[in-house]
Amino acid sequence: MDSQTQAPDPYTILHGWLAGSYVRPDGQQVIGRVWDEDTKYRYGLYLAGIDAPPGWKQDWFTYIGDFVWHFEPLHIQDWAARLTAFDRTPLAPASRARAVSAVRSYYAHCEDDLGAARWNLPPRRVLAGPTPPAARETLTRFQTDALRTAADRCRGPHPERARLAVYMTLAGLRPGQCIAAVLQYLQRDNQAAPAWRLPVKNNSSSAVGPLTPIPRPLVWALDEYLPVRTHKAPHSSESEGPLLVSRTGRGLDHVTFTRLLREVAATHPDLEEIAPTLHPDLVAHSPSPFADESNAASGEGR
Repeated sequence: MDSQTQAPDPYTILHGWLAGSYVRPDGQQVIGRVWDEDTKYRYGLYLAGIDAPPGWKQDWFTYIGDFVWHFEPLHIQDWAARLTAFDRTPLAPASRARAVSAVRSYYAHCEDDLGAARWNLPPRRVLAGPTPPAARETLTRFQTDALRTAADRCRGPHPERARLAVYMTLAGLRPGQCIAAVLQYLQRDNQAAPAWRLPVKNNSSSAVGPLTPIPRPLVWALDEYLPVRTHKAPHSSESEGPLLVSRTGRGLDHVTFTRLLREVAATHPDLEEIAPTLHPDLVAHSPSPFADESNAASGEGR
């Protein structure tokens, strides 16, 4: 592949590669990987226009022409930037990245299995451009209101604990923060208003944030829970230890916390479909039903 005249046909290499059977330069017959139909279609389309609709001429081989073995990374970048969908709209970033992957995979095959010169292609993200992160999934305000209602109506074991756990999650606390919250960082009798120091997100339980007010709905849930909190030595006491505890006095773990949330959600008819897979992180990142109440409370006395 050192010159254009001696170079093999790129289409022949592609067909053999996707078929899973090809001949190496030393004449050895190789049985390669078995491709799924979706990958075969996508690679064939972006590399050679196989099965493309009439008039679609955006495949890599058509674009690069005689320079198929003598190109620069800038050529791939330019090609990827020009790609459009079948309806002529600009190709979505994720699809553009998959197209670049097809080109990189093809030349990796040529390098490793056919003995071609190495192109030293940059990573896909460099050639395709940045792919924006997928939008974070959240519950609707209707669903968070339903979850709050389910917590208020909870009648199972330790309903006060279940209500507080759900309320903390609805207030935007991550499950790790809820589990790591300890009683000694709670100032229920603070002169200004009840406040607490919460574990820092994505950090150890020993790293806590500044003293922050507790949303009013959580104050009510705390008032109901603290008198019935099942503290037991040596894991917890009336004034120390995990805020949310099991019947043995130990702090809840992530599995128990998630199960508790799902059990509460399953009691509401509008949530029972999503309850089996509901995760506390999803609830924490959703619009809080307490936001309006907290804003109203902060404006009192002005």
